[in-house]
Amino acid sequence: MAFQFLPQFVPTQTTISVNPPGGTSGPHHPSHLPLPTNTFPHATPRFIHATHTGHVALWVFFAIFAAALVGVGITSLRVEKRARAFHWLSAAILGVSTITYLAMATGLGITFVSTHYDGKAPQLVHLFRQVYWARFINYLFTTPLVVLSLSLLAGLAPSDTLVAVLATLGMVVTALLSALSPARWHSGERARWGWFAFSCVGFVAVWCTLFSAGLKAAKLRPSRTRGLYYLLALMTFVLWTAYGVIFALTTGVNVINVDGEIIAYGVLDVISFIGFSYLILLVHVHGEDDTWTLPEWFVIHRQGSGTDGRGTYGAVRTEE
Repeated sequence: MAFQFLPQFVPTQTTISVNPPGGTSGPHHPSHLPLPTNTFPHATPRFIHATHTGHVALWVFFAIFAAALVGVGITSLRVEKRARAFHWLSAAILGVSTITYLAMATGLGITFVSTHYDGKAPQLVHLFRQVYWARFINYLFTTPLVVLSLSLLAGLAPSDTLVAVLATLGMVVTALLSALSPARWHSGERARWGWFAFSCVGFVAVWCTLFSAGLKAAKLRPSRTRGLYYLLALMTFVLWTAYGVIFALTTGVNVINVDGEIIAYGVLDVISFIGFSYLILLVHVHGEDDTWTLPEWFVIHRQGSGTDGRGTYGAVRTEE
């Protein structure tokens, strides 16, 4: 997106009379000199925002996620309730993403943040870039669910799962703080990239856990489950790396415009969330020894009072 920043300043002309002390012997001649003034040029605000293309893209991605969410609901009917752990996780991931894209498409979750301008006369231009902070709220819910899905698939220990989930939360929160940091001057840029560096630390912590403890746990799973974990972990790692690159090129250095940012993030979201969810739901095979099988008491209605006073589970009991 190109901008023309050529402010024009016209000096104020006025007429003043000059009469030296003691007077003059000749006739009085007024002087047409500029009147000194303390008025200084002000920075001109410029706004980088989404155009019609970006708005249409948001509605398209909303429709894609809504359709994918309906598809997850349909596929869940093909399996018994005890085997629907991944269906529920996938529904949560796609449901939050659907709501987020609807919010952004209707103009919610958006703000303008000042950013550095390296063009001509930067002191005369105050550049603001549109930031869709609702996107990070989406990631605050969905990326931990992705990590949880990978952990369940591999049979990762709860302690390692907790570490990976907390690191994911830290990664997203610091990325949000980086995006919202005003960076008109170099001090602001240092703060923005500092938060981004903390986000990268969280990224490394997540994948150190999933690539070390996760791979060890996956080796104990059946070969098909192990292969699926390898595929999904590698795919997610590559996609999350791409997220960091897109962030740096958009919010970071302002090279890609807002429309390009919307489309790039949307494509990554579709692959990261929809592709991830459907690979798990359609490829893996359930078994009694699965680490993701839900207990019977969790999915079956109470049928009446049991000998222990807590009731038993099964089909809903009817009165005789």
